[in-house]
Amino acid sequence: MLKEWRKVMSKRAVQKGTYGFVEGQGKNIFKIDTEKKRVVRLMFDLCLDGMSLGQIKDVIEAQGILYPAKYKKDTPIRWSLAEISKILSNPIYSDERYKVVSTQEFKVAQRMLKLNTRVTRQKIEISALVGIAVCSECGNFLVEKSVSSRGRKYLYYICGKYKKNGGCSPHKIAILELNRSVLEILQYQNMGKEMLNFKELTREMAIKYLDRVYVNSTGEIENVEWNTYQ
Repeated sequence: MLKEWRKVMSKRAVQKGTYGFVEGQGKNIFKIDTEKKRVVRLMFDLCLDGMSLGQIKDVIEAQGILYPAKYKKDTPIRWSLAEISKILSNPIYSDERYKVVSTQEFKVAQRMLKLNTRVTRQKIEISALVGIAVCSECGNFLVEKSVSSRGRKYLYYICGKYKKNGGCSPHKIAILELNRSVLEILQYQNMGKEMLNFKELTREMAIKYLDRVYVNSTGEIENVEWNTYQ
């Protein structure tokens, strides 16, 4: 499957006008502009951290990153949510020839776009397994939910389908407990020497090693699918 994916990726061509790419020497030869590559990487990082398209737009505009080569009466046109979504949905950025994002990062970003998550000021990054942990009852990805009780806030993973329309059971799983269980599996599998030094599962670690983690309504891990695109 990995070989088939790389075959498909090797046949992908850069479409003229694709953000970040400029024509190089020779017909249909493109290279990626270094500064714009950083902008695309930033967009993907923010998406993977759980920011909505609107939040991503606010960040890049606050940094003075202008929408390229489109002006009206000498006034730069602001970024649109559609254009940001178009960039984040374009698989050319995961092509290993350009190395903007990894194949796995791109895959998880597509899930995040569908989940339509939004981080808050108090929490600048989404929980480690959002877009990776799957409800084994209905097959939808888990999302996070905060619950306040007696002046304290608790974080849980819940089924994304249930949160959206109540189409699954209302089970919730403590984020710290599930993250700890997944970290133990990674350490047991000896996925990397650095893993032994971690006491908490990080977002970067989860994306690097995991594709899907299937979890039942009681929080038990039923199956783990590993990232094979390393």
